[in-house]
Parts: sequence; structure tokens; C-alpha cells
Amino acid sequence: MIEEAPLDLGHGLTGVLTRPAQPTRRPLWVLLNAGFIPRSGPFRMHVDLARALAAQGFAVLRVDQPGVGDAPPKRGDDVAVIMRGFDRLGALVGADRFVIGGLCSAADQGWKIALADERVCGLLLLDPYAHRGAWFRVGQLQLLLGRGASALKTLLGRFTRRKRAPAIGDGNMRDWPALAAARVELGRLVAREVGVFALYTGGAAAYFTHRAQFAATFGAPTAAACVRFEYWPDCDHMFMRVQDRARLLQAIGDWGRAFA
Repeated sequence: MIEEAPLDLGHGLTGVLTRPAQPTRRPLWVLLNAGFIPRSGPFRMHVDLARALAAQGFAVLRVDQPGVGDAPPKRGDDVAVIMRGFDRLGALVGADRFVIGGLCSAADQGWKIALADERVCGLLLLDPYAHRGAWFRVGQLQLLLGRGASALKTLLGRFTRRKRAPAIGDGNMRDWPALAAARVELGRLVAREVGVFALYTGGAAAYFTHRAQFAATFGAPTAAACVRFEYWPDCDHMFMRVQDRARLLQAIGDWGRAFA
């Protein structure tokens, strides 16, 4: 029977640990929250995912990061706090390998932690960083053409009427690496054979609109066998539809079998 219990890892790091019926030496999953959403995830997505992974034999920690969601204000370096949480998990449940990640800014945080801590063997990235570039413009044009002539006319009107102030988007509010650094960093993860699952949705259309952007952003390391990439343009950022969340849980579960 699956067990669930609250866990205080210290330093403002709290969460709920979901454990499989039988003891496991498999990597422990750490699902990070983001924005104003607590550890349950959007529409309790993290709860459902934790239980599905526990049914596959994985232990899963749904965590409130310091200063995020329901957690108290953060004190000190976020990455160091999570790494100390890894130490605590090792002492409590014997975990020494971790799969970490989440949605949006949680993906950004997971990226930094994976680079800093070699105990991370898997990285789940939902709507993570991407460089706009030429392929983003191609994708924008395809989206506009798909919406018909009126949308294209509106866009052209914006450019001909007046010069607008620069838009404030995800890149202004999230802690993203520079393009060259992102390629080097993915290369470092690939060299360690860290499994990476990067999924972009239609909800990231402010900066991601075309499949080719992934390789254009991260370069040659995207071709590595340990890197999986998917683009779901028909899905929103928060996975609001039941069928989208079911599809996501299936995809993550399939990917997760590599860590069994």
C-alpha cells in the first residue's frame, strides 16, 4: 500500500513524501512547486503524479520551496537549501540519487540544482528555458496564418501604427542562462548521462512556437540518447484539461521507467 506523510527537511523546506508499498533503491523524485502554487501542483497534478510513480516503485517528494507557495520566506541560497534537503533525504530514507524538476520556474530551479549536484540523475522540465531566435518567428507566423487573415492584419497594423515599448515576458521574470551558457550546461548534463525530459506546451507561446527551437537553443547535446524532447502546442501551460494531465502522467511514467 502506498504511504504518504509530511516531511520537514529543515531550512524552510517542507513537503509530502509518497512511498511505494515495498522499499526501493530507485532514484527518489523531487517535484518542485512554482509561483503561487503549493506542492500539490496545478489541479493536484503533483499529487496524481506522485501516486502514479509510487505505483511504479518510486518514492516521490512533493516539496514547497522556501518562499514559494505555502512555504515560509526563504533564507539563503535556494540551490544550497535543496541540496541540504537531499542530504536529509539520504539520512531519512537512504536516497542517494534524485530525479528533480517541475513546471515553469520549478524547471529553471531544477536545472540549476542538476548542474550543482551530481546526485541528480534525471531532470523533468515542463515549459523550461528556450531562446526565441529565427525559429520562434517562423512559429509565430505559422500560428498567425492558422488564425486567418484578420489576425495577420492586426499584427501588421501594430508595426505600421507606432513603435511599441519592449514587451515584458518570461525572460524578464525568470532566471534563464545566456544562450551560449545553456548549450554548455546541457552538454555537462549529457556528459554525466543525466536523463532529461523537456516538454513545451502551447502555453509557452510567448517564447516557444516551433519544434526546431529546442535544437537551435541547446545545440548538439539535444541529439544525445538521454535527452527527450516533446512539443504539445495544443496543451496549455497549467494542464487545465483532464485529458492533458492524463497524457502528461503517461508520458512522464514512460520516461521514468528508464530509472527503474
